[in-house]
Amino acid sequence: MPILQINTNIPKEKVTEEYNLNLCETLAKTLNKPVGYCAVHILADQIMSFGGTFEPCAHVSLISIGRLGVEENKKHSKVIMDELEKLGIPSNRVYIFFQDAHPFELGYNKTTFAEILAENN
Repeated sequence: MPILQINTNIPKEKVTEEYNLNLCETLAKTLNKPVGYCAVHILADQIMSFGGTFEPCAHVSLISIGRLGVEENKKHSKVIMDELEKLGIPSNRVYIFFQDAHPFELGYNKTTFAEILAENN
């Protein structure tokens, strides 16, 4: 159910499958969600500027059903930015948009999470 999308201007060669999978594990851990529901999509090689330069930067979107909020997002922001720094993207060149989704807004396996979560309770 968590979806992490990263748009960045770093070369795609720097983003390995191993990095993506590790980031997926990190996302699951910080959100306390099953890794089997976590999705990470990294769009590298984007034509992007931040602060008037084309130095490495990223625009990030994190969508999750719950586990987001004022205090939680501070933790998630640090965790995500620590991972982006491994790619050479400084934390002062990253924006993260957090979106707390309702279960009916996310579809999966021919239904929505509203139905899946109701079945599990």
